[in-house]
Amino acid sequence: MTDIRLETITLPAAALGSANPLAVVSDASEPPYAVSGDLPEELAAGMGFGGVRNLFPYTMQDAYGRDLALTEFRSVVLENEHLRVRVLPQLGGRIWSIRDLDRDVELLHENSAVQYANLALRDAWFAGGIEWNIGTRGHSPLTANPLHSAIVETDGESILRMWEFDRLRETVFQVDLRLPADSPVVLAYVRIRNTSERDVPMYWWTNAAVPQTAHTRIVTPSSTSIATGYDGAISHVEVTDDVLAPARAPYAADYFFDPVPGERPWVASTDENGDGLALLSTDRLRGRKLFCWGEGAGGHRWQRWLTPDGRHYAEIQSGLARTQFEHLVMPAGDSWDWVEAYGNIALTPGGKSPDAAAAATRVEQLWSTTDAEAALATARELSDVEPGELIASGSGWGALEQARRVACGEPPLAASGTPFTVDTDETRPWLELLATGSLPEASTREITGSYVRGEAWEKLLEAAPRTWQSTMHLGTMAHARGDIERAGAFYAASYALTPNMAALRGRARLRAETGRATRAANDYLSVVSYALPGAQRALAIEGATVLLDAGLPAAALRVITAVEEDVSRLGRLRFLQAKALHLLARGDEARAILRAGIEIPNLREGDETVSDFWDQVFPDEPLPTDYDFRMKV
Repeated sequence: MTDIRLETITLPAAALGSANPLAVVSDASEPPYAVSGDLPEELAAGMGFGGVRNLFPYTMQDAYGRDLALTEFRSVVLENEHLRVRVLPQLGGRIWSIRDLDRDVELLHENSAVQYANLALRDAWFAGGIEWNIGTRGHSPLTANPLHSAIVETDGESILRMWEFDRLRETVFQVDLRLPADSPVVLAYVRIRNTSERDVPMYWWTNAAVPQTAHTRIVTPSSTSIATGYDGAISHVEVTDDVLAPARAPYAADYFFDPVPGERPWVASTDENGDGLALLSTDRLRGRKLFCWGEGAGGHRWQRWLTPDGRHYAEIQSGLARTQFEHLVMPAGDSWDWVEAYGNIALTPGGKSPDAAAAATRVEQLWSTTDAEAALATARELSDVEPGELIASGSGWGALEQARRVACGEPPLAASGTPFTVDTDETRPWLELLATGSLPEASTREITGSYVRGEAWEKLLEAAPRTWQSTMHLGTMAHARGDIERAGAFYAASYALTPNMAALRGRARLRAETGRATRAANDYLSVVSYALPGAQRALAIEGATVLLDAGLPAAALRVITAVEEDVSRLGRLRFLQAKALHLLARGDEARAILRAGIEIPNLREGDETVSDFWDQVFPDEPLPTDYDFRMKV
């Protein structure tokens, strides 16, 4: 028998905090990767397709800290004779634990805490379990958000369904988790629906964190891989015993294993007893990957930063494309689906890398090709069965998009299996625009953090009464897509109608981006001084950063000192303050701040500005361990 039940789990967790209200309008694309070696033509072509200018209309999640408090989360447990699986719908639908009951072993890196750090597309990310990544390269915009979640009751079986609307690609995805009676694997059926009338670039990678010790070995049928490091280089390498032992990696690296013709795609992790997670799927998921943090000081620092109890982990992943540098073209109206299976590879213990041929035999025993085809057929039959009462509520953006499509006479977004009915404070102004043709009144000192994008929304705003709000939003939408001239005109018109902080911030950012930072300085000082407190910190961080980059440390310092909060308790602002003081030849003050210790909770993965600054200020002193996040060789 299979049991599915709701349980409360209590974990030490950082508070996520409120989303950053500032619209993500700037060009945030990553620099191109250097290419070395004989790379497949398919990869070289795919690297130039599907990237995004920025994450608009999503906002950033960067207000968390490092303090942990015991926090209750609702979890769903699926259990049969062989496995116990725990899922956290409120945290991106993360599979938190898979325990093999027969061999009494945990297959995942079950983190001791939910500690956010700046590794995701929207910043906040936490290590552990199995997560779902959709949209574009990086950890998903939804990785720290609740998903709509409910139990689907079918004849003789209960399924956990989780679903959401991805605003970046404007698609709907769902994950149906099943644990059939007597099954040695838990099944995840994934479906992505492009319900729009245009083709979209598509990206999906399932990311599984697995325990890493000196005995951990990765097993794969591949003999070659595409390797990347934090220096940006890409090369084709052989899959050696050292590659398959994550604890031997000298530095952080990704290995994208080449598919083997005629071989099922799979990858697994094993410990000294031969136990570990097998990551299996039907054929649509072609890609398989290993990520390891490496044995450098920076890699160890990141491991401690993410897992408070000091345990190390590696990641094995599966994706739609061969690598994470590619997007695939998903045609208009198309639906893609597949089934993944997770279970214990349970190989014969050994001190060396496991034998790939023996592992392939074990994979077929664990989840045969026939079983996989049957699981996909069954999942498709159940994919549109209506779910029961919500266990967790996701965002209101799917319901808003559904309402907009109805109002505009477009094909519906929702299907019977993935209904969108929730509205939220973020979406209610836009629901009012659909219902009345106007946006509701708001404070001119407030920056609400609620944005939409797309031609249909622009037409609705252009048809609405011309107010500072409608005009400001038109400017923000133009800015986000890179139409600088149009954005500047709308910001000016919005501010002329009624002075407001949202348009003033947009104008400041625009001026800084177009080489007019001196003029932006006064705008940033004004907006930090007069905006409501909820936005002050984000405004000051943005303003001080762009002013320092423009060589205006005095202006940056004025912006920082305009913040009402105690800057000494705000790590990012404290660091920017130290940089400004150093550039103003106030070295003693800058050195005192560094020696006292600065903790930046959302230091970006791969960001070496703190270590670089230490080397500038203290060129003759070694970098303290707490500041060493360097990931390059």
